[in-house]
Parts: sequence; C-alpha cells; structure tokens
Amino acid sequence: MKALYVIDMNNGFVNEGAMANKEYNKLVPEQLKTIEHVRNDGGVVNFVLEGHKVNSQEFKNYPVHCVLGTSESELIPELDRVKDGSNIYYKNCINGMLNRKLQDDIKALKGLREIIIEGVCADLCVMDFARTLARYLDELDMETKIFVVKSAIDTFDSSDHNRETWLEIARMVMEQAGIEYVEDVNELKQKNLSYGQWMDFEDRRTYRDESDPTEMPDEDEYGV
Repeated sequence: MKALYVIDMNNGFVNEGAMANKEYNKLVPEQLKTIEHVRNDGGVVNFVLEGHKVNSQEFKNYPVHCVLGTSESELIPELDRVKDGSNIYYKNCINGMLNRKLQDDIKALKGLREIIIEGVCADLCVMDFARTLARYLDELDMETKIFVVKSAIDTFDSSDHNRETWLEIARMVMEQAGIEYVEDVNELKQKNLSYGQWMDFEDRRTYRDESDPTEMPDEDEYGV
C-alpha cells in the first residue's frame, strides 16, 4: 500500500490572492503523473489544503489567505478534476500533520509501505508535514518509506527569501529526518522496483519464520 499527499495546491497559493505564485502551475504535470502512478498501484491519493478560520492566528504572520468558504481555499482546477476517490484534509496552520483525522486515517491504513509527498511551499508546509509525519510513523512503529518528488515541489522567491537557498535547506532538513528525495516519478518507479524486491524478501522471510522453512526460496534469489 502506498499513499500520496499533495500539499497546499490551493487556488490561494497558485492562482489568486495575496499568497499566490503562478509559477507553481509548472508543478502540475508531474503531480498528475504521480497521482496516476499511485492510483495504478492501488494506492490512496490525499490532498492537504489550507482552509483558515476568519480570525486565524496565522494571519498575524502572513497576509489573509485561503479562508474556508472562499475560492482561495479550493483545490486548483487541474487537480480538482482528478480528485474523485481522494481524501481532502484542511488545516488552519502551516503543518497539515496536526489534522487529527489525517493522523487517524494514516494509523488505520493497513500495510502502508510507502508515502509520497508533493506540493508547496517546500521549506514551510511541505517540510513541516514531512518531518512530523516521519516522527508520527516512528511513534506508531510503522516501517514506511517517505519520498519527496523534487520536480513536484517548490517555494517562492523574494527579497528576503531566496528560492534556491530555501529549497536546499528544506532538502537537507528532510533528508536528515530520514526522508528520501527523488527527481521525478520515473525515478520513484525505479525506487519502487528495488524497494519492492526488498519488501518481497522481507515478507517471505517473515513467512519462513512463522511456517515451514523449506517453503522459503534461497536468499540469493532476491539479490540480497
């Protein structure tokens, strides 16, 4: 089982409002490819969106944006068209992992081997979500790989926020937390092949430990 979490592809971050950055539209083709990949593998697609209360504490630090009930809080049209069968979670702060329903749904997923993360902003909402997710999985003793797709995340550029610098900082922080970067969905598929082979070996080894050892093929068959 795998799960994809697409972070903050709201209209209010992409198409309209004080926080919008139309450059993020360039991420959509790779995100659509990843959605297709996950669904073809029988996985779960999730969208995590900002949906603020009118008097959100976050507005003390950022301009008013993505207020629930406004078009800014909605998923961008390109992803809205493929949302059927997906879960949508709203958050009132940067960190979507603080959504209790999202936490419960992760806990309920059986055989969750892989989580993929995409979206914006890489050094804020994506990074906070990924790091908290990693520690939450540790708390649950879940052996789940976390991947971030580099070509499907981004952050903004401004006079006091250099895009390239903060993308690199986000990468270093997430990798330090045990999260693996892949360039695009093609590299992700290659990782899936090698990781899937290893997991197949582990599953069969567990089966051997619990049953007749003669039913287990030699370890050399799995390339380990």
